[in-house]
Amino acid sequence: MIQTGRLDEFASNYIPLINKCITELLEKKMKKDNEVVKAYYEKIMEYVLAGGKRARPIALLVSYIGSGGEDVDRAVRASISVELLHNSSLVHDDIMDESETRRGLPALHVQYERWFREMASDKFSPPRNSGISLGILGGDSLLELGIEAILESGFPEKATTRSIEEYIIAYRRLIEGQLLDMYLSGLTMPSVEQIIEMLKLKTGALYAASLKIGAILAGREDLLDDLEELGFMIGIAFQIRDDILGLFGDPRKTGKPVDSDIKQGKRTILVTKAYEVLSEDKARKLISLLGKKDLTDDELEFVRNAVIESGALSFSQLMAEEYMERCKDLIDELEMRDDQKELLKEIAERAVRRDK
Repeated sequence: MIQTGRLDEFASNYIPLINKCITELLEKKMKKDNEVVKAYYEKIMEYVLAGGKRARPIALLVSYIGSGGEDVDRAVRASISVELLHNSSLVHDDIMDESETRRGLPALHVQYERWFREMASDKFSPPRNSGISLGILGGDSLLELGIEAILESGFPEKATTRSIEEYIIAYRRLIEGQLLDMYLSGLTMPSVEQIIEMLKLKTGALYAASLKIGAILAGREDLLDDLEELGFMIGIAFQIRDDILGLFGDPRKTGKPVDSDIKQGKRTILVTKAYEVLSEDKARKLISLLGKKDLTDDELEFVRNAVIESGALSFSQLMAEEYMERCKDLIDELEMRDDQKELLKEIAERAVRRDK
């Protein structure tokens, strides 16, 4: 039996330290004579600190401590790398999906566009597509800042180099996952197996990197294969649940409109399984609504009902639960501290049973 609440206690202890390290790193970049450069980094800092559960740095720290690591202060400094990389992917994702909001607030590229527009004068005319252009730069800066965080964490050179290698692998996998996500959205309907492969790369890769970097910094490379598999499974379970919340969650909690995935034409497991079961007419209507920007409330309700009545909602939730149980079985076999193994199990549970 997992003692729920221990992860909350762990997170409450470390999230303020994680946020402090993020602030310190960005504030160093803001010490510039050029006011434009200073404001650029200030907006990045505000964006990162505006929300988020810090799930990936927490996973890195649990892995580090569970693997026998003792220099927690340095580990916290290194842990912000995966949070910065995560935010880099969110910034680029919002541009590609044409999303105006993130966590209930304006997306970074929207903030940048407003910033440049506010600076407009007879001496400055904002360039065309300045918001998108600056958003791309912001995402790139977050990627680079993550590498800096590892380099400046104070760990020995070998551990630092290996951690950066895993960081770069994770970034490559994120790109490949985003590529597949775009490709699958262009198919009439992909298979569940194709979607799982995409989720493994787009979401699982960074969880895998977080767990692996924690073990690398603790000197436990013997754990890497199992931790990679664990990270992939946590990420897949997390994203399946995320897709459920994207269609059925409370926007006040998720910060995401319930029609956004449908408007963006996302081919989720929910949609794929519903398509397999629906009558030909309803399946054809479902396809016609995917990617429709002016989706009506009635059309959204059709999609939601189709997903429920076809059994696709139950199928997806059950699949997420099965991944969670597989995670727990793997965690039981890890040669790590028992208290941290319990936290890893709680991380897997939270991925599946969260409401935001």
